[in-house]
Amino acid sequence: MPRFFTPTLLELLALGLGACNPVENIDEAADQIDRFQSHFSYGDVDEMYLMASPSFRKSTSLAELRDQVGVISLRLGPVETTERTSFNINTTPAGTRTVITMQTRFEQGEGVETYTFVGNGENMRLEGWNVNSNRLMITADDMEALQAMQSAE
Repeated sequence: MPRFFTPTLLELLALGLGACNPVENIDEAADQIDRFQSHFSYGDVDEMYLMASPSFRKSTSLAELRDQVGVISLRLGPVETTERTSFNINTTPAGTRTVITMQTRFEQGEGVETYTFVGNGENMRLEGWNVNSNRLMITADDMEALQAMQSAE
């Protein structure tokens, strides 16, 4: 009678971890976040864009990223300090997604940055970047200024 291989739970776990090393993903994400924040602080939007995944670049043009970075820079300024507050790594047959949340002190205020990466280790690429801060909220004065600019056109 043929003997079939029945993997143990430990063997399955080892196989799963071999495909995605969480520590390697967190370390690589931290390195990329440092570089991304440095490019942001110096206004190197082209370099920020080059760090992004193909899906990021497909959904956001370089011009759109320049506009977004311009607003964030104007309202918050360069990064002063940042600290990771949480992370989540999700590996499925479709790939690995790593989400890192940072509490960031900018020159002009606080914000929460959320970075989403796809891939593993050195093959990870930035798929999403979100900055949440009260300083990014549009005020009534901002709306009036926008309406005045649109009326003038």
